[in-house]
Amino acid sequence: MIVNPAYLGIWLLQMVCILFPMLLYQSFFRKKFGQKKIQKQILGILCGISIIICMTFPLTFDKDFRLDFRFIPLIISFFYGGYSTGLILTAIMMIYRFLLGGQGMYLEGLGIPFFSLVIFTIILPRYSNWQQNKQIFFSYLCLTLSILFFVFETQFLDEYVYTRHELFLWVIFCIFNYITFWMVLYLQTSLKEMEQMSTKVIQFEKSHAINHLLVYISQQIFSPILSSKESLKQMTEDSSLTSDQSFYLTQALNELNQAEHSLRDYVTIMDPQQHDQDSIKLTQMIQETVQMIHPFSAIHNVELQFLSTAENDLTLRDYSLLRFALLNLIKNGVEACPPGGRVDVFLHELIDQFYIIIEDNGPGLSAEVLSHLGKPLHSGKENGTGLGIAVAYKITESFGGKIEVESKKGIGTTFSLYFPKKNFMLDHKKKQVTSN
Repeated sequence: MIVNPAYLGIWLLQMVCILFPMLLYQSFFRKKFGQKKIQKQILGILCGISIIICMTFPLTFDKDFRLDFRFIPLIISFFYGGYSTGLILTAIMMIYRFLLGGQGMYLEGLGIPFFSLVIFTIILPRYSNWQQNKQIFFSYLCLTLSILFFVFETQFLDEYVYTRHELFLWVIFCIFNYITFWMVLYLQTSLKEMEQMSTKVIQFEKSHAINHLLVYISQQIFSPILSSKESLKQMTEDSSLTSDQSFYLTQALNELNQAEHSLRDYVTIMDPQQHDQDSIKLTQMIQETVQMIHPFSAIHNVELQFLSTAENDLTLRDYSLLRFALLNLIKNGVEACPPGGRVDVFLHELIDQFYIIIEDNGPGLSAEVLSHLGKPLHSGKENGTGLGIAVAYKITESFGGKIEVESKKGIGTTFSLYFPKKNFMLDHKKKQVTSN
């Protein structure tokens, strides 16, 4: 059975009349107008234009039943513009259908809009709290229910019997509806993700520039600190000082030493090129990293511990990058834990590799977050960018390693970082190391 090319032409016209306003909205109006209220109004206007064009150029059966794609912009207006926007467009759709007249105007003008309002009244209050996959599923469900209601109401309430050719047209009509709706949703999500990615990249570049500025400022502070330390050392050697004076000078010298140590750690993290040629033992590096996070974990009231059971130790070069990766993962674990929670860091040894475990007892990650873990712009935190974990994945891979993640809701999350021994220098040690 062949479909009349004129029918396909009508539906292709309606597809263009729906897709073009959506493209115009996402690529221009959303960027031009930042206020959500104005964006919703513009979306409502564009969807209203699409509905009117679709209803003006329908495919009409002999009994004056009109097949068009008006449900798609109506659903978009509800889900993306809100209930008030969808309600206004429903009223416009009803009025215009009565103006067009015909045998099916009561069915299409009253029954279908009422059915759609019932669906959106039930679904819409929960829609914004759902994950993206669930939102897409219920969007298709709304389209399916709207089409089915139209089919069955036309068949049973109006006692209209479809011919074989008309049933075939219904099937083609449904297929075109789903294709158009998929294209609209894909356009919406893709352009929105591109905009978010552009924003995050700009923010990341700004943060990167600020970090370099802070590194430069930190380096400028080293000179007066070193000068002050030398002066204080000379003063402490003065035999005429009282015990109190000697005590305060020593205390000031210790504070300057601590400040210098903190600045060096900061510069190492923010500017890894500073110490690329340094070497350090893996156990020592993890201990220092855990110590650096301790003040942060104390603020969050989270216990942080390190335990090593490895019989050998690694000598690392370019260790600042790996420390940066561990800092991100441990910090994420601390942030995930509730007050009174716990983060454990373990170093274990296998025959041909070492592995580091970072384990927290936070709320755990959903399956969707786990599937996107390590990709920028995907994060389990409300306002997170996912860049920290993405960088940790890249750094681990640069050392020839890999990351495995296990998470259970209500129990916690475990990151396991595996590194082959062949990529490092081995030193022997026969003791267990712990750090609180």
